[in-house]
Amino acid sequence: MLSSFLGKYRVLVAAIAAFFSLSVGVYTLNYLLLSQVGLDAARINAGGKLRGYSQQFAKAVLTLAQEFAAGDPMQTSRAQISEAQLAFDTSLSDIRAIERPDEEVARQLVATIDRQWQPLREAARALLRDTVTPADIDAAVTLVNTRNVRLLQLADDFTRHEERRAAERAQELRYIQFGAIALALLNFLFIVVHVARRLQRSEREAEQARRETGDILRTVREGLFLMTRDGTVGTQRSAHLDKVFPHPLQPGDNFLLTLGALVSEETVQAARQYVELLFNERVKPALLLELNPLQRVEVRRAGRDGPMYLNFSFHPVRSEGRPGVSALLVAAVDVSREVRLEQELAAAQSRAQREVSLLLGVLETDPSEVARFLVDARARITVLNDALRDVQPDAHAYQLLVTKVFRQIHAIKGEASALSLTTIADHAHGFEDELEALRKRRNLAGEDLIPVATAVARLMQEVAKVEAVVGRLADYAGRGAAPGEVATAKAAADEGGDHAVFDAVQRIQRLALGVASELGKKLRVETSVPHLPGLPAAVHKVLREGLPQLVRNAVVHGIEGAAERSRLGKKEEGRLRIELLRADDGGIELTISDDGRGIDVAGVRRRLEESGAREPSAVAAMSDREVVAALFEPGVSTAAEITRHAGRGVGLDVVGTLARETGARLKLASAPNAYTRFTLQWSPA
Repeated sequence: MLSSFLGKYRVLVAAIAAFFSLSVGVYTLNYLLLSQVGLDAARINAGGKLRGYSQQFAKAVLTLAQEFAAGDPMQTSRAQISEAQLAFDTSLSDIRAIERPDEEVARQLVATIDRQWQPLREAARALLRDTVTPADIDAAVTLVNTRNVRLLQLADDFTRHEERRAAERAQELRYIQFGAIALALLNFLFIVVHVARRLQRSEREAEQARRETGDILRTVREGLFLMTRDGTVGTQRSAHLDKVFPHPLQPGDNFLLTLGALVSEETVQAARQYVELLFNERVKPALLLELNPLQRVEVRRAGRDGPMYLNFSFHPVRSEGRPGVSALLVAAVDVSREVRLEQELAAAQSRAQREVSLLLGVLETDPSEVARFLVDARARITVLNDALRDVQPDAHAYQLLVTKVFRQIHAIKGEASALSLTTIADHAHGFEDELEALRKRRNLAGEDLIPVATAVARLMQEVAKVEAVVGRLADYAGRGAAPGEVATAKAAADEGGDHAVFDAVQRIQRLALGVASELGKKLRVETSVPHLPGLPAAVHKVLREGLPQLVRNAVVHGIEGAAERSRLGKKEEGRLRIELLRADDGGIELTISDDGRGIDVAGVRRRLEESGAREPSAVAAMSDREVVAALFEPGVSTAAEITRHAGRGVGLDVVGTLARETGARLKLASAPNAYTRFTLQWSPA
């Protein structure tokens, strides 16, 4: 079989082998040549340093001679001489460290430079002794005048030699790459035509991307100007500064004061401190790069659509003959496009992540439960649409409708979270933000409900999207969705079997642990759900819609963080218990309890006063029982802020409404720093 295969495909096998051999050879040559190019670059850089350090040394010697003649202190000049000598020797050592055995010309140039430098090195040592004589200085000046030019010429010769060698290697690399590309293209064309077409298409796309990138780079503009320590703008400035900077900035203006009209006061203060650090010689500039407070800073600009982002970079400027930093070269670049692209990419990634979460949620959940939820959600949204259409033109009716919509959307959000349908839960959470703003208003008008209708439509679209995903998964599984399948699945879920109850409790456990993980809390979930045949539909409705609200309420409001529980003498791991049982008289009882902080009646009373929904005198007259009962009213919450899991004041409102709709008796018991227990009881049928 192998010989037959090789005989049939021997040309293809040979072509592939040749391709791999060519690839390995090209990669090897590229690696070797690139390594040599890297060494060339290092030697070129070192040669340039030799020239600079030679000039620095000569300047320092001449300055020392002037200072000696004038009787001025010579410490700075001697330090510069020492620094230049050390740097020159170090650069020379670096060049020798990367010498190539086949480079006789370069080795001779380096040896000549060393011989030319040796007298200057000895002169430097003489100048750095404790006692310097005029003869030492005269000798050093003479050597500088006679040898420095030759040193510069030798350094230039060395640099040009290395540049020629680097250019030759680069040319060799280009030839190799060109030949390899040509051979690879021929090889690909020989193997399959469609691969070549794909490569051509990829090349066209790459060329288009290169052109677009080139266009962007050509249109980039920088605003450049010099700034003194106190923020004063210098006379030299870039012609593009007016196009980049959103406020006129003329020579003599104070940049920091002008910036104050465009950014926050905190940003301006941080910029002042950063500028002071840049002028501080004891702080290394490399350490300050990450501290720049004006990187991608948002600025205010009148008449511009959307925010504008500028990036300011600061480069110390050192004037010749003056120690320290004399000014800063400031470069302002408009990076608004880059920021928007990053935001769009982040949004696209977020959408993709939500889509993956949706798919995983659907795959991990009982299809009949998902189908039932989608049917119920569509029915609820349809009812909301009808209510929006038929609402009476009255401010009070509008307020009641907003409360009703809030309650239904919160119930959808809770059940979607329990089913891991994160996209629907996210849409519902965003919808709640709009409803929260409307609920705080007291005089609603008809046009105020237009965003509500729009959000309802968006939520319906999201439900339809999930239905489409479920349908496609069903098709992939080999069972197309029959016309009555969804309704059959819903009915099966509502019949009250152990499987439906077990799945519901499992989902609630995952929801509770997920919320606890997001909040950084440790949690143990205990369940006691015995075999209970024939559970009424009302109990299933509460398990689906009410239990997520009670569990989320317990984790967010009840269970404390590990540190707080330790201070109270509790175990770091909180306990949440869910019990479903049949009473002796045949009734059904559902209990949700936690060992958390309990209900803070004083805190609830305080929130009622702060909300303004009741007069302070009325709140003061309420009994503790009435205060606790107010938790079941819409809009009442003890959360310090609105989050994905709390702060709306709707969860217990949903539970209370479900209790009334299903005929359940709702009980609440709580003790400070001990427990909270919710119990729903249904009388026997």
